Amino acid sequence: MKQKILVACSLLSVVALFFIGKRSGEELSFQQCEFEQIVETPVHFFITQSTRVEKLEKHIDYSNLILANSCVPMKRTLASVSYVDANAFADLDDIGKLHRKLVSLEEGKIQSLQQLGSYYVLVLENEHPFVQSGWSGRAHGNFSQSFVLLAANAEEHILEHELGHLAWAWHNDEPIHWLKGQLLPEFHQYIKPYARGALCQDAGTVMTYAEKVLPIYSSPEIDYFGTACGDEETADNARLMREFAQSLM
Repeated sequence: MKQKILVACSLLSVVALFFIGKRSGEELSFQQCEFEQIVETPVHFFITQSTRVEKLEKHIDYSNLILANSCVPMKRTLASVSYVDANAFADLDDIGKLHRKLVSLEEGKIQSLQQLGSYYVLVLENEHPFVQSGWSGRAHGNFSQSFVLLAANAEEHILEHELGHLAWAWHNDEPIHWLKGQLLPEFHQYIKPYARGALCQDAGTVMTYAEKVLPIYSSPEIDYFGTACGDEETADNARLMREFAQSLM
C-alpha cells in the first residue's frame, strides 16, 4: 500500500513526533530533516481474546517515535485487528509452521496483505511454547517479507525491531557471511554492509539486544550523550530505512 500525505500535514506530524521523542531529556541529539512525502505502512494484527488493543496501539506509537527520531519518512498505521483461536496455534513452536497455520485459517484476509510495505502480525499468548522458550518477537524474510510473530507481553520496541528485519535491517554483531547462510540466495542482494545496529555508551539502537534500547535506528548523525549511535560504513540502519521508504513511494 502506498499513500502520500500532503506536505503540510507531513511536516506537522514529523515535528510533533520529534517533540515527543525528546520528552525524556536531552541525552539524544537528533539530525534535522524535512519530508515532502511520508509513506504509510499498514500493520494488521491477528490476536486472541486475551490481547488488549491498547497494547497494539502502544507498539504502533513507539514504532512511529523511532522512525521520526531516525529521520525516516514512514508512518506505521494500525490497519485492522482480527481475532483467532489460541488453541489452533497451541502446539506449534516454529515460525514457519505458525505462519502456515495462520495462512490456512485466514487465507482470504492474508492474501491481500502479502505485498511490500504491508504487514500482518500474529500475537501469541504469554503461555505459548514459542514465548515460553524466550522469544518476544520474530520475523524472517525467507518465510514472508510481511509476517511478524509478537509475544503479547513484548516490550514496545519489539514490533519495530521485527519490522526493521523485514526491511533488511540487522543486529550489530552479524557478519555478512552469517547472514548469507540464513537467507535464501535471492535475498542476498538486500544485505548491505551499513545496515547494522549500534551500541553507544550504555545503550543500543532498536536493532540491538542491548539492555537499554534507545528509540532510534543506528545513525552516525544521532548522538547519545555526545557519542555517535552509528557509523557511515557499518551502522546506519536509518539510511537503510529511508531507502526502503523511498522504494514504497
